[in-house]
Amino acid sequence: MKQTILMSVLLLFGTAGSFVKGPFNGIAVYYLFAVLRPQYLWKWTLPPDIQWSFFVAVAAIAASFLLPRKDSQTGMLKPGSAAMLLFAVWITLSFIFANDSDVAFQPWIEYLKIFVMFFCSLLVIKEFYQVRVLYLVAVISLGYIAYEMNFLYFVNGRLDIYHVGYAGLDNNGAGLMIAMGMPMAYFLWQGYTQWFRWLFLAMIPLMLHAVLMSYSRGAMISLLIAAPLLLTRPVNRKSTVAVMLCLLMLVPFLAGKEIRERFFTVEHYEQDDSAQSRFDSWKAAVKIAMDYPVFGAGVRNANLLTYQYGADMEGRTIHSVYLQIAADSGIPAMGFYMAAFFLTWRALRHCQLQYRGSTSGDGLLAYNLACGIESALAVFCFGAAFLSLETFELPYLLILIGLLLPSSVLSKETASTKITEHEYDTETSSQISPEMSMNS
Repeated sequence: MKQTILMSVLLLFGTAGSFVKGPFNGIAVYYLFAVLRPQYLWKWTLPPDIQWSFFVAVAAIAASFLLPRKDSQTGMLKPGSAAMLLFAVWITLSFIFANDSDVAFQPWIEYLKIFVMFFCSLLVIKEFYQVRVLYLVAVISLGYIAYEMNFLYFVNGRLDIYHVGYAGLDNNGAGLMIAMGMPMAYFLWQGYTQWFRWLFLAMIPLMLHAVLMSYSRGAMISLLIAAPLLLTRPVNRKSTVAVMLCLLMLVPFLAGKEIRERFFTVEHYEQDDSAQSRFDSWKAAVKIAMDYPVFGAGVRNANLLTYQYGADMEGRTIHSVYLQIAADSGIPAMGFYMAAFFLTWRALRHCQLQYRGSTSGDGLLAYNLACGIESALAVFCFGAAFLSLETFELPYLLILIGLLLPSSVLSKETASTKITEHEYDTETSSQISPEMSMNS
């Protein structure tokens, strides 16, 4: 019952709040629902037929066009946004020219929801606090999911993240999703100076154990790949080394015998049936992309062809987001997709170089947010090479935050400078003597 009340309050905050306070209210609640997936998390108590995120999205979109917006630089003008726009256009063309439009329809709808909210957010979000809120929404949601997975395991003895996955993701996708949250939580701990920063650090062992319980070798290796960023990006290297050593000491206690055996089978991939099936599906994907180079076979139509192109079974998923997009929607679509990640990384590096060593609270936080998104996207980009997660919404949210972060901080600094200059002018004019005023 309490979950239903909470969802009702959030629904009201996202819908009515979009018109009363502004469309960002709806955007924030939408992305909360998109990452947390409460209809899956609390499916045993929530009414089954309510489309919570749909109502919030409609309200946010309507408010963003009906209410006046501030005149300031929009995220639509950024190169990364252009890459995303081209990707969205190409996906739509792939749907139109699909071999089987019925198969392509539902995945295209999933894409469409992602694109509409992405570009709506680019139009609305201008302020640094809004970017910060979206980052917090993602981290807190992932931390809560990790808590629930641990609770089910320790209290009820259920290993749901491995046997069931999460919200339509299998164990590998669920493990990768939570793994992305670990560097984001760590850099929040680095970025804040208040007492609550320790709550973000406390999330990391929960997330690590959830990743280990997923038995996902891809998620585990992705964390190792991103580890150099965790060591080199933080300003406070000593605290970083201390945290890393503590986590390394925790791993033997968190990882049981089965988890250790699962991880170390990576070196025997030649005898691993799941690895061999991936190699076969990758070869099939390359052949399909070569035969359908422009618009692909159609959104999620490549799965209909993988068996006749050499995969081990009918309907085999390609298990690589890059090759899946290339086979489904053409080589240009894969190029636009990868360009969006690269341009986001470039924007993040610009932000890092600008604010590294900053002594201001916003500068310090902006630097660490940029590092957190960079590390999380590094985890995803490596792990996604082994999974088909093209409609997984979290990386699109991180691209959104990464593209908006540099200009949002700059806008706040510009506004602060203008306020300071105005105060200075006012103070100076008030000190002018009456005689000077008369002479003038």
